[in-house]
Amino acid sequence: MEEANVLIVEDDPLQRRLIRENLEREGYFVIEAGSGKEALSRAADIPIEVAVVDYKLGEEIGTSVIRDLVRQDPLITPIMVTAFGNIERAVEAIKQGAYDYIVKPIDFSAFLLVVERARERQKLKKEIHLLRSRIEDDFSAKNFIVISPAMEATARLISKAASSDATVLLSGETGTGKDLAARTIHYSSKRKNEPFLAVNIPSLPETLIESELFGAEKGAYTGAGEKRAGKFEAAAGGTILLDEIGDLPYHLQVKLLRVLQEREYFRLGSSRPVRFNARILAATNRDLGKLVKEDRFRADLFYRLNVISIPMPPLRARKEDIPPLVDLFIKKYADREQKIIGGVSREAMAALIAYPYPGNIRELENIIERAVVFGDGDTLRVSDLPVFVEEKTEAALDESLDLPHKIRRIEILEIRRALGESGGVKSRAARILGITERMLSYKMKVYGIASTP
Repeated sequence: MEEANVLIVEDDPLQRRLIRENLEREGYFVIEAGSGKEALSRAADIPIEVAVVDYKLGEEIGTSVIRDLVRQDPLITPIMVTAFGNIERAVEAIKQGAYDYIVKPIDFSAFLLVVERARERQKLKKEIHLLRSRIEDDFSAKNFIVISPAMEATARLISKAASSDATVLLSGETGTGKDLAARTIHYSSKRKNEPFLAVNIPSLPETLIESELFGAEKGAYTGAGEKRAGKFEAAAGGTILLDEIGDLPYHLQVKLLRVLQEREYFRLGSSRPVRFNARILAATNRDLGKLVKEDRFRADLFYRLNVISIPMPPLRARKEDIPPLVDLFIKKYADREQKIIGGVSREAMAALIAYPYPGNIRELENIIERAVVFGDGDTLRVSDLPVFVEEKTEAALDESLDLPHKIRRIEILEIRRALGESGGVKSRAARILGITERMLSYKMKVYGIASTP
Protein backbone atom coordinates (compact mmCIF):
# COMPACT_ATOMS: atom_id res chain seq x y z
CA MET A 1 0.00 0.00 0.00
CA GLU A 2 1.21 3.50 -0.82
CA GLU A 3 2.20 5.25 2.43
CA ALA A 4 -0.29 7.80 3.73
CA ASN A 5 0.01 10.27 6.62
CA VAL A 6 -2.62 9.84 9.34
CA LEU A 7 -2.92 12.30 12.22
CA ILE A 8 -4.27 10.97 15.54
CA VAL A 9 -5.73 13.66 17.80
CA GLU A 10 -6.34 11.97 21.17
CA ASP A 11 -5.55 13.21 24.71
CA ASP A 12 -5.41 9.66 26.19
CA PRO A 13 -1.84 8.32 25.57
CA LEU A 14 -2.91 4.66 25.87
CA GLN A 15 -5.78 5.05 23.41
CA ARG A 16 -3.51 7.02 21.09
CA ARG A 17 -0.87 4.27 21.16
CA LEU A 18 -3.47 1.58 20.46
CA ILE A 19 -4.78 3.46 17.40
CA ARG A 20 -1.21 4.16 16.21
CA GLU A 21 -0.12 0.52 16.45
CA ASN A 22 -3.13 -0.68 14.45
CA LEU A 23 -2.54 1.92 11.76
CA GLU A 24 1.21 1.27 11.55
CA ARG A 25 0.60 -2.45 11.06
CA GLU A 26 -1.34 -1.50 7.94
CA GLY A 27 1.53 0.60 6.62
CA TYR A 28 0.31 4.09 7.53
CA PHE A 29 2.72 6.80 8.69
CA VAL A 30 1.23 8.09 11.95
CA ILE A 31 1.57 11.58 13.46
CA GLU A 32 0.28 12.12 17.02
CA ALA A 33 -1.23 15.12 18.78
CA GLY A 34 -2.68 15.40 22.26
CA SER A 35 -4.68 18.59 21.70
CA GLY A 36 -6.33 20.65 18.99
CA LYS A 37 -3.58 23.26 19.08
CA GLU A 38 -0.88 20.62 18.66
CA ALA A 39 -2.89 18.99 15.85
CA LEU A 40 -3.05 22.26 13.90
CA SER A 41 0.68 22.77 14.40
CA ARG A 42 1.53 19.25 13.18
CA ALA A 43 -0.81 19.54 10.20
CA ALA A 44 0.84 22.82 9.23
CA ASP A 45 4.28 21.13 9.12
CA ILE A 46 3.35 17.75 7.55
CA PRO A 47 0.80 17.08 4.78
CA ILE A 48 -2.02 15.05 6.33
CA GLU A 49 -4.34 12.74 4.37
CA VAL A 50 -6.61 11.53 7.19
CA ALA A 51 -7.15 12.94 10.69
CA VAL A 52 -8.61 10.68 13.43
CA VAL A 53 -10.02 13.06 16.04
CA ASP A 54 -11.49 12.14 19.45
CA TYR A 55 -14.72 13.93 20.38
CA LYS A 56 -13.55 14.82 23.92
CA LEU A 57 -10.10 16.39 24.18
CA GLY A 58 -9.93 17.70 27.75
CA GLU A 59 -11.63 21.10 27.60
CA GLU A 60 -11.76 21.00 23.80
CA ILE A 61 -14.47 19.50 21.61
CA GLY A 62 -13.36 17.40 18.63
CA THR A 63 -15.87 18.96 16.23
CA SER A 64 -14.18 22.35 16.70
CA VAL A 65 -10.79 20.75 16.03
CA ILE A 66 -12.16 19.17 12.84
CA ARG A 67 -13.56 22.52 11.74
CA ASP A 68 -10.19 24.23 12.29
CA LEU A 69 -8.23 21.46 10.56
CA VAL A 70 -10.47 21.61 7.48
CA ARG A 71 -10.24 25.41 7.39
CA GLN A 72 -6.46 25.16 7.53
CA ASP A 73 -6.30 22.43 4.86
CA PRO A 74 -9.53 21.63 2.96
CA LEU A 75 -7.94 18.45 1.56
CA ILE A 76 -7.72 16.76 5.00
CA THR A 77 -10.33 14.01 5.48
CA PRO A 78 -11.28 13.79 9.20
CA ILE A 79 -12.86 10.89 11.13
CA MET A 80 -14.56 11.48 14.49
CA VAL A 81 -14.05 9.02 17.37
CA THR A 82 -16.52 9.17 20.26
CA ALA A 83 -17.36 7.11 23.32
CA PHE A 84 -20.97 8.14 22.94
CA GLY A 85 -22.94 6.71 20.03
CA ASN A 86 -24.92 9.90 19.78
CA ILE A 87 -26.39 10.68 16.39
CA GLU A 88 -26.52 14.44 17.05
CA ARG A 89 -22.79 14.52 17.74
CA ALA A 90 -22.09 12.46 14.63
CA VAL A 91 -24.21 14.83 12.51
CA GLU A 92 -22.43 17.85 14.00
CA ALA A 93 -19.04 16.29 13.23
CA ILE A 94 -20.05 15.67 9.63
CA LYS A 95 -21.31 19.26 9.33
CA GLN A 96 -17.86 20.47 10.39
CA GLY A 97 -16.20 18.37 7.68
CA ALA A 98 -15.86 14.86 9.11
CA TYR A 99 -16.06 12.02 6.60
CA ASP A 100 -17.40 9.46 9.12
CA TYR A 101 -17.39 8.59 12.80
CA ILE A 102 -16.37 5.60 14.95
CA VAL A 103 -17.81 4.68 18.35
CA LYS A 104 -15.63 3.56 21.28
CA PRO A 105 -14.66 0.91 22.16
CA ILE A 106 -13.15 0.79 18.71
CA ASP A 107 -13.70 -2.24 16.50
CA PHE A 108 -10.37 -1.98 14.66
CA SER A 109 -11.36 -4.13 11.69
CA ALA A 110 -14.25 -1.74 11.02
CA PHE A 111 -12.07 1.26 11.91
CA LEU A 112 -9.37 0.35 9.39
CA LEU A 113 -11.98 -0.01 6.66
CA VAL A 114 -13.27 3.50 7.45
CA VAL A 115 -9.72 4.89 7.38
CA GLU A 116 -9.03 3.23 4.02
CA ARG A 117 -12.27 4.63 2.55
CA ALA A 118 -11.40 8.05 3.99
CA ARG A 119 -7.98 7.84 2.37
CA GLU A 120 -9.54 6.96 -1.00
CA ARG A 121 -11.87 9.93 -0.61
CA GLN A 122 -8.92 12.17 0.23
CA LYS A 123 -7.10 11.02 -2.91
CA LEU A 124 -10.20 11.81 -4.94
CA LYS A 125 -10.48 15.26 -3.32
CA LYS A 126 -6.82 15.88 -4.15
CA GLU A 127 -7.30 14.83 -7.78
CA ILE A 128 -10.38 17.04 -8.10
CA HIS A 129 -8.50 19.95 -6.51
CA LEU A 130 -5.58 19.47 -8.92
CA LEU A 131 -7.91 19.19 -11.91
CA ARG A 132 -9.83 22.30 -10.84
CA SER A 133 -6.56 24.21 -10.38
CA ARG A 134 -5.46 23.21 -13.88
CA ILE A 135 -8.81 24.20 -15.34
CA GLU A 136 -8.74 27.55 -13.55
CA ASP A 137 -5.20 28.11 -14.81
CA ASP A 138 -6.19 27.15 -18.38
CA PHE A 139 -9.08 29.58 -18.31
CA SER A 140 -7.57 32.41 -16.30
CA ALA A 141 -7.41 35.94 -17.69
CA LYS A 142 -3.62 35.60 -18.13
CA ASN A 143 -4.25 33.32 -21.12
CA PHE A 144 -5.80 36.19 -23.06
CA ILE A 145 -3.34 37.85 -25.40
CA VAL A 146 -3.99 41.55 -24.86
CA ILE A 147 -1.76 43.82 -26.94
CA SER A 148 -4.12 45.29 -29.51
CA PRO A 149 -6.47 48.12 -28.47
CA ALA A 150 -9.45 46.05 -29.67
CA MET A 151 -8.60 43.14 -27.37
CA GLU A 152 -7.66 45.43 -24.49
CA ALA A 153 -11.20 46.82 -24.46
CA THR A 154 -12.65 43.29 -24.60
CA ALA A 155 -10.41 42.10 -21.74
CA ARG A 156 -11.66 44.93 -19.54
CA LEU A 157 -15.27 43.86 -20.20
CA ILE A 158 -14.44 40.22 -19.39
CA SER A 159 -12.84 41.29 -16.10
CA LYS A 160 -15.90 43.39 -15.18
CA ALA A 161 -18.24 40.52 -16.09
CA ALA A 162 -16.28 38.07 -13.92
CA SER A 163 -16.75 40.23 -10.84
CA SER A 164 -20.49 40.50 -11.49
CA ASP A 165 -23.33 37.99 -11.53
CA ALA A 166 -25.14 39.65 -14.44
CA THR A 167 -26.19 37.91 -17.65
CA VAL A 168 -23.60 38.26 -20.43
CA LEU A 169 -24.00 38.21 -24.21
CA LEU A 170 -20.81 37.32 -26.11
CA SER A 171 -20.91 38.11 -29.81
CA GLY A 172 -18.46 37.63 -32.65
CA GLU A 173 -17.48 35.55 -35.62
CA THR A 174 -16.81 31.82 -35.35
CA GLY A 175 -13.39 31.14 -33.85
CA THR A 176 -12.93 34.47 -32.06
CA GLY A 177 -12.77 32.88 -28.59
CA LYS A 178 -16.29 33.27 -27.22
CA ASP A 179 -16.14 29.91 -25.42
CA LEU A 180 -12.76 30.76 -23.85
CA ALA A 181 -14.14 34.13 -22.73
CA ALA A 182 -17.19 32.45 -21.17
CA ARG A 183 -15.06 29.92 -19.28
CA THR A 184 -12.70 32.69 -18.13
CA ILE A 185 -15.67 34.63 -16.76
CA HIS A 186 -16.89 31.54 -14.87
CA TYR A 187 -13.52 30.43 -13.46
CA SER A 188 -12.72 33.99 -12.36
CA SER A 189 -16.10 34.44 -10.65
CA LYS A 190 -17.49 33.54 -7.24
CA ARG A 191 -19.16 30.52 -8.90
CA LYS A 192 -15.85 28.97 -9.99
CA ASN A 193 -16.21 25.94 -7.68
CA GLU A 194 -19.62 25.10 -9.12
CA PRO A 195 -20.41 23.47 -12.50
CA PHE A 196 -19.82 25.10 -15.88
CA LEU A 197 -22.03 23.73 -18.64
CA ALA A 198 -21.82 24.71 -22.31
CA VAL A 199 -24.86 23.90 -24.45
CA ASN A 200 -24.54 24.22 -28.22
CA ILE A 201 -28.09 25.00 -29.35
CA PRO A 202 -27.70 24.00 -33.05
CA SER A 203 -26.34 20.57 -32.05
CA LEU A 204 -29.62 19.64 -30.29
CA PRO A 205 -32.47 18.15 -32.35
CA GLU A 206 -35.26 20.75 -32.40
CA THR A 207 -37.76 18.22 -31.00
CA LEU A 208 -35.54 17.60 -27.96
CA ILE A 209 -34.23 21.09 -27.15
CA GLU A 210 -36.94 21.77 -24.56
CA SER A 211 -36.38 18.53 -22.63
CA GLU A 212 -32.58 18.92 -22.90
CA LEU A 213 -32.70 22.40 -21.40
CA PHE A 214 -35.58 22.14 -18.92
CA GLY A 215 -35.79 18.41 -18.21
CA ALA A 216 -38.86 16.20 -18.53
CA GLU A 217 -41.24 14.22 -16.36
CA LYS A 218 -41.78 10.51 -16.89
CA GLY A 219 -44.14 10.01 -19.84
CA ALA A 220 -43.86 13.64 -21.00
CA TYR A 221 -43.11 12.41 -24.52
CA THR A 222 -42.66 9.14 -26.37
CA GLY A 223 -39.60 7.40 -24.98
CA ALA A 224 -39.53 9.35 -21.70
CA GLY A 225 -39.47 6.28 -19.45
CA GLU A 226 -38.31 8.17 -16.38
CA LYS A 227 -37.93 11.68 -15.06
CA ARG A 228 -34.81 13.38 -16.39
CA ALA A 229 -32.96 16.49 -15.32
CA GLY A 230 -32.21 19.19 -17.88
CA LYS A 231 -29.13 21.31 -18.40
CA PHE A 232 -30.50 24.14 -16.24
CA GLU A 233 -30.86 21.75 -13.31
CA ALA A 234 -27.39 20.25 -13.87
CA ALA A 235 -25.84 23.73 -13.78
CA ALA A 236 -27.30 24.48 -10.34
CA GLY A 237 -25.23 27.10 -8.53
CA GLY A 238 -22.81 27.41 -11.43
CA THR A 239 -22.83 28.86 -14.92
CA ILE A 240 -24.54 27.75 -18.13
CA LEU A 241 -23.37 28.94 -21.54
CA LEU A 242 -26.05 28.92 -24.24
CA ASP A 243 -23.90 28.84 -27.36
CA GLU A 244 -25.38 30.11 -30.64
CA ILE A 245 -28.42 31.47 -28.84
CA GLY A 246 -29.64 32.99 -32.12
CA ASP A 247 -30.63 29.45 -33.22
CA LEU A 248 -33.01 28.92 -30.27
CA PRO A 249 -36.50 28.20 -31.71
CA TYR A 250 -38.89 31.11 -31.31
CA HIS A 251 -41.44 29.15 -29.23
CA LEU A 252 -38.75 28.33 -26.62
CA GLN A 253 -37.51 31.89 -26.35
CA VAL A 254 -40.43 32.84 -24.12
CA LYS A 255 -39.53 29.96 -21.76
CA LEU A 256 -35.95 31.17 -21.55
CA LEU A 257 -37.26 34.67 -20.89
CA ARG A 258 -39.19 33.30 -17.90
CA VAL A 259 -36.00 31.74 -16.54
CA LEU A 260 -34.26 35.11 -16.73
CA GLN A 261 -37.17 37.08 -15.28
CA GLU A 262 -38.64 34.73 -12.67
CA ARG A 263 -35.59 32.52 -11.96
CA GLU A 264 -37.75 29.44 -12.43
CA TYR A 265 -38.86 27.06 -15.18
CA PHE A 266 -41.12 24.06 -15.77
CA ARG A 267 -39.99 20.58 -16.71
CA LEU A 268 -41.66 19.24 -19.83
CA GLY A 269 -44.90 17.59 -18.72
CA SER A 270 -44.99 19.28 -15.30
CA SER A 271 -46.98 22.19 -13.86
CA ARG A 272 -44.70 22.60 -10.82
CA PRO A 273 -42.05 25.33 -11.14
CA VAL A 274 -38.39 24.52 -10.48
CA ARG A 275 -36.24 27.24 -8.96
CA PHE A 276 -33.17 28.26 -10.98
CA ASN A 277 -29.99 29.60 -9.40
CA ALA A 278 -27.32 29.37 -12.11
CA ARG A 279 -25.83 32.22 -14.08
CA ILE A 280 -26.62 32.47 -17.78
CA LEU A 281 -24.06 33.41 -20.41
CA ALA A 282 -25.07 33.45 -24.07
CA ALA A 283 -22.96 33.51 -27.23
CA THR A 284 -23.78 34.14 -30.86
CA ASN A 285 -22.09 34.66 -34.21
CA ARG A 286 -25.28 36.20 -35.60
CA ASP A 287 -26.59 39.76 -35.42
CA LEU A 288 -29.37 39.42 -32.83
CA GLY A 289 -30.45 43.02 -33.39
CA LYS A 290 -31.10 42.19 -37.04
CA LEU A 291 -32.96 39.00 -36.06
CA VAL A 292 -35.16 41.10 -33.74
CA LYS A 293 -36.06 43.44 -36.62
CA GLU A 294 -36.92 40.40 -38.73
CA ASP A 295 -39.17 39.03 -35.93
CA ARG A 296 -36.98 35.93 -35.63
CA PHE A 297 -35.75 36.74 -32.12
CA ARG A 298 -37.76 38.21 -29.26
CA ALA A 299 -36.82 41.80 -28.42
CA ASP A 300 -37.55 41.32 -24.71
CA LEU A 301 -35.28 38.26 -24.57
CA PHE A 302 -32.53 40.13 -26.43
CA TYR A 303 -32.61 42.95 -23.88
CA ARG A 304 -32.57 40.46 -20.98
CA LEU A 305 -29.55 38.67 -22.41
CA ASN A 306 -27.71 41.85 -23.38
CA VAL A 307 -27.09 43.14 -19.84
CA ILE A 308 -23.32 42.96 -20.35
CA SER A 309 -22.43 42.93 -24.03
CA ILE A 310 -18.96 41.65 -24.96
CA PRO A 311 -18.06 41.78 -28.67
CA MET A 312 -15.14 39.49 -29.53
CA PRO A 313 -13.02 41.17 -32.24
CA PRO A 314 -11.99 39.14 -35.31
CA LEU A 315 -8.31 38.33 -35.60
CA ARG A 316 -7.89 40.60 -38.65
CA ALA A 317 -8.81 43.52 -36.35
CA ARG A 318 -6.12 42.62 -33.80
CA LYS A 319 -3.04 41.89 -35.91
CA GLU A 320 -0.74 43.00 -33.06
CA ASP A 321 -1.86 39.90 -31.13
CA ILE A 322 -0.77 37.43 -33.83
CA PRO A 323 2.96 37.10 -32.88
CA PRO A 324 2.29 36.29 -29.19
CA LEU A 325 -0.55 33.95 -30.21
CA VAL A 326 1.84 32.19 -32.58
CA ASP A 327 4.38 31.80 -29.73
CA LEU A 328 1.65 30.45 -27.43
CA PHE A 329 0.50 27.83 -29.95
CA ILE A 330 4.06 26.82 -30.89
CA LYS A 331 4.83 26.11 -27.23
CA LYS A 332 1.59 24.19 -26.77
CA TYR A 333 2.08 21.88 -29.74
CA ALA A 334 5.87 21.64 -29.59
CA ASP A 335 5.49 20.34 -26.01
CA ARG A 336 2.88 17.84 -27.17
CA GLU A 337 5.01 16.65 -30.10
CA GLN A 338 8.19 16.69 -27.96
CA LYS A 339 9.94 19.07 -30.34
CA ILE A 340 12.21 22.03 -29.68
CA ILE A 341 10.96 24.93 -31.80
CA GLY A 342 12.17 28.40 -30.99
CA GLY A 343 9.79 30.39 -33.17
CA VAL A 344 9.14 31.28 -36.80
CA SER A 345 11.26 32.84 -39.52
CA ARG A 346 10.76 36.50 -40.40
CA GLU A 347 9.16 35.60 -43.73
CA ALA A 348 6.83 33.07 -42.11
CA MET A 349 5.72 35.60 -39.49
CA ALA A 350 5.11 38.20 -42.21
CA ALA A 351 2.89 35.70 -44.04
CA LEU A 352 1.01 34.84 -40.84
CA ILE A 353 0.40 38.50 -40.03
CA ALA A 354 -0.79 39.31 -43.55
CA TYR A 355 -3.20 36.34 -43.79
CA PRO A 356 -6.88 37.42 -43.35
CA TYR A 357 -8.01 34.48 -41.07
CA PRO A 358 -11.64 33.84 -42.01
CA GLY A 359 -11.61 31.23 -39.22
CA ASN A 360 -10.02 33.63 -36.70
CA ILE A 361 -7.99 32.34 -33.73
CA ARG A 362 -9.18 28.78 -34.20
CA GLU A 363 -7.78 28.81 -37.74
CA LEU A 364 -4.46 30.30 -36.60
CA GLU A 365 -4.15 27.57 -33.97
CA ASN A 366 -4.84 24.87 -36.57
CA ILE A 367 -2.23 26.39 -38.92
CA ILE A 368 0.43 26.40 -36.19
CA GLU A 369 -0.46 22.89 -35.03
CA ARG A 370 -0.01 21.59 -38.59
CA ALA A 371 3.26 23.50 -39.02
CA VAL A 372 4.65 22.08 -35.76
CA VAL A 373 3.67 18.53 -36.72
CA PHE A 374 5.23 18.71 -40.21
CA GLY A 375 8.12 21.09 -39.52
CA ASP A 376 11.61 19.57 -39.42
CA GLY A 377 13.78 22.36 -38.01
CA ASP A 378 13.97 24.36 -34.81
CA THR A 379 12.27 27.30 -36.59
CA LEU A 380 8.99 27.23 -38.54
CA ARG A 381 9.49 28.40 -42.12
CA VAL A 382 7.16 29.55 -44.88
CA SER A 383 7.43 26.08 -46.40
CA ASP A 384 5.96 24.64 -43.19
CA LEU A 385 2.79 26.73 -43.54
CA PRO A 386 -0.21 25.53 -45.57
CA VAL A 387 -0.12 26.64 -49.20
CA PHE A 388 -3.39 28.57 -48.85
CA VAL A 389 -1.80 30.89 -46.25
CA GLU A 390 0.82 32.07 -48.71
CA GLU A 391 -1.62 32.23 -51.63
CA LYS A 392 -4.21 34.29 -49.75
CA THR A 393 -1.51 36.46 -48.24
CA GLU A 394 -0.12 37.21 -51.68
CA ALA A 395 -3.58 37.94 -53.09
CA ALA A 396 -4.44 40.26 -50.20
CA LEU A 397 -1.18 42.15 -50.56
CA ASP A 398 -1.31 42.37 -54.37
CA GLU A 399 -4.72 44.04 -54.32
CA SER A 400 -3.39 46.97 -52.30
CA LEU A 401 -0.03 47.51 -54.06
CA ASP A 402 0.91 49.95 -56.82
CA LEU A 403 2.97 48.73 -59.80
CA PRO A 404 6.52 49.28 -58.36
CA HIS A 405 5.53 47.53 -55.13
CA LYS A 406 3.89 44.69 -57.04
CA ILE A 407 7.14 44.18 -58.97
CA ARG A 408 9.08 44.20 -55.68
CA ARG A 409 6.62 41.70 -54.23
CA ILE A 410 6.98 39.38 -57.25
CA GLU A 411 10.77 39.52 -57.02
CA ILE A 412 10.70 38.66 -53.30
CA LEU A 413 8.36 35.70 -53.89
CA GLU A 414 10.43 34.39 -56.82
CA ILE A 415 13.68 34.66 -54.86
CA ARG A 416 12.11 32.85 -51.88
CA ARG A 417 10.82 30.08 -54.13
CA ALA A 418 14.19 29.67 -55.85
CA LEU A 419 15.96 29.51 -52.50
CA GLY A 420 13.45 26.90 -51.37
CA GLU A 421 13.99 24.77 -54.47
CA SER A 422 17.77 25.05 -54.19
CA GLY A 423 17.88 24.23 -50.48
CA GLY A 424 19.21 27.72 -49.73
CA VAL A 425 22.24 27.38 -52.04
CA LYS A 426 22.54 30.82 -53.67
CA SER A 427 24.49 29.71 -56.74
CA ARG A 428 21.77 27.19 -57.64
CA ALA A 429 19.00 29.69 -56.83
CA ALA A 430 20.64 32.26 -59.14
CA ARG A 431 20.68 29.73 -62.00
CA ILE A 432 16.98 29.00 -61.44
CA LEU A 433 16.23 32.74 -61.60
CA GLY A 434 18.50 33.34 -64.60
CA ILE A 435 20.60 35.99 -62.82
CA THR A 436 24.12 36.11 -61.43
CA GLU A 437 24.85 35.05 -57.87
CA ARG A 438 26.17 38.57 -57.20
CA MET A 439 22.87 40.10 -58.35
CA LEU A 440 20.94 37.59 -56.21
CA SER A 441 23.03 38.48 -53.13
CA TYR A 442 22.42 42.18 -53.76
CA LYS A 443 18.65 41.73 -54.07
CA MET A 444 18.54 39.51 -50.99
CA LYS A 445 20.33 42.23 -49.02
CA VAL A 446 17.99 44.96 -50.32
CA TYR A 447 14.87 42.89 -49.58
CA GLY A 448 16.16 41.48 -46.27
CA ILE A 449 15.79 37.86 -47.37
CA ALA A 450 17.63 35.16 -45.41
CA SER A 451 19.20 32.21 -47.21
CA THR A 452 16.85 29.79 -45.41
CA PRO A 453 13.19 30.67 -46.06
